[in-house]
This record gives sequence, C-alpha cells and structure tokens, in this order.
Amino acid sequence: MIRMGGTKLKVIKDYLKLSRLFGTTNTWGAIFLGVLTSTGNATILDALKILIIAFFAHAYIGAINEYWHIKEDKKTPHYQYKPIVRGDISKRNALIFIYFCLIITIFLSIVFYLNFSPIFLILAAVFGTLYTVKGKYIAWAYDITPSIGAGLLIVYGATTIGKVTSITIVAAICAFFISVYSEWIGGMKDVDTDRKFNIPTTAVRWGYTHDKHLSLKDLNLLYFIWIVVTIDIVYSMPFFLHLLSPTYFYIFLFIGIPIQCYLIYKLIGKQDVKSLRKHPLLFLGSMMFLAFVLVIDKLTIWGVLIIIAFITGWVYIFSLSGIRFSRN
Repeated sequence: MIRMGGTKLKVIKDYLKLSRLFGTTNTWGAIFLGVLTSTGNATILDALKILIIAFFAHAYIGAINEYWHIKEDKKTPHYQYKPIVRGDISKRNALIFIYFCLIITIFLSIVFYLNFSPIFLILAAVFGTLYTVKGKYIAWAYDITPSIGAGLLIVYGATTIGKVTSITIVAAICAFFISVYSEWIGGMKDVDTDRKFNIPTTAVRWGYTHDKHLSLKDLNLLYFIWIVVTIDIVYSMPFFLHLLSPTYFYIFLFIGIPIQCYLIYKLIGKQDVKSLRKHPLLFLGSMMFLAFVLVIDKLTIWGVLIIIAFITGWVYIFSLSGIRFSRN
C-alpha cells in the first residue's frame, strides 16, 4: 500500500509533514477546552483520549489540504519542500492516508465516548473539508468555514463527557473569531501568492500589498480591531452575568488587554512577511492562555500553565525535529 522507500525515519517524517502534525495540540486544545467547560468532570484519561483523537483528526485536515492544493503548491517556489510536491509521497498514497485518518478519527471518537458527541466532530470535519475543497475560493467562506469547524470542536469536547454549558458557548464563539483572525493574518502574509491564484482573502479583496502602510483608516486594520473587540465582549459576558468567579476577568484585564493593545499598535505602518508571521505567535498564544483561563476555577493557574506548556512544547519538539508546517 504505502511504499517504504528510503529510510523508515524519513518516510515517517514525510507523513508527519504531510499531515501538519506539529499543530496537533491546537486541535487538542480546542477539544479539551470544550471538555473542561462541560457539566462533566474531566480526567487525565480524557486528556489522553482527546489527544489521540486530535492526532488523527488534525492529520486528516492537514493531509487533505496538502492533497487538494498540490497544483498551486507546485507553482509556488517556497512550497517545493512539501512531500507531495517533491514526489516523496505519491498522490495515491496521500489519498489512502487521508481516508485512513478520517476513518480512525470517527472510529476512536465512537469507541472512547459511547454517545452522540461524534456528530459534532464529524460536522467539524465537514466544515474543514468544505474550506479546503471549496471555501478557499469563495469570498467570506474562506474565513467562515474553518471557523465554524473550530467552534464545533469546542462543542464536541463538551458533549463527550457531559452537556454544553454557557461557558462552552462563550468558548466556541471565541474560537470562531480566533480562527477568523488566523485566516485573516494568513491572508495578509500570503497576499501575493493568494492574488496570483485568485484566492479571495480579505487582504486580496481589500487591495492590501506589503508596500502599503496600515493605518486606522485601513479596512484590514479595522477588521482586526473589530475581531478583538468582539472576542473581548463575548469573553467578558460570564463576568457580567456572574457565571464565573472574577479571577478569570482580572487576568484578562491586566494581561490580555495590554497585549491586544500592543498588537494593534504593532500593525500600524508597513508590514512584511516576517512581521506578519510574528504577529499571530503572540496573539494566538495569549488567546490560547485566556481561553483556558475561562476554566481556571477547575484547573487553577498551575493547570492552565501546564496545558499551555504542553501545547507549545509539542510544537517546539516538532520544530527541532525539522517537521514544520511552512518555511515562508
């Protein structure tokens, strides 16, 4: 089925690159956050089960994205390292791998949690697939389809061990807008390539170029500010509705808000690919921290820090191994 040419280690690394598995803990984090917001009591065993499911779910989405955009990648110089582009993995074997990951994801989600929760995981996979196959080429669908999938991962997590709560909904909405940000900043960074292949990101539609100076009059910067303000409003609701203790809100005020203001400031002026790569590192990192702060009453601050260390440590280990998502 899968030809083991060369060393076994190289073949393994090629498939890890194909499936973009260095980002597995992002998928795991979204699902496990949902678990923690549910009416049930999460255990370490749940964290391990979710990690296994997330491993194959993330591999499916990563691999199908690589498979579906092979023609564009072959025409893009900085994607020549990708295993399908280089011919290290054939299209046939990549397709077999995609189906394998999808089947295993659904199978494990049913075996580990004998309830209706897999429905939400399947829906998340559907929206992720729609994004890859069609959504990238439709205005706004580029932003919305993967973001709906991100929100559904939160809901899936909550339904594995209990019921959806108000905090689950807050976390799902925030996950939706954080994903919208990810698509937006990715479009800003890759605007030249996306324009070449007629991919209608907001950056392409609103005429952004890397020579352009961003200001408070520019739609792209205003869009980011709108995303941030919307997230902040939704994130603050449990405090004003007395659904959580005020601890999480004070951390948000004294850590989250200053970081957000700094990131808005950093986008003012001329940007390049390098600066637009650094921006999401701090934004997504801080938002991931704040997301788990929502359940600080269950986790304590040490639990939050351990989870963040695990998520970032996973990425760091993959990077050290030379397995990464992109070189540009």
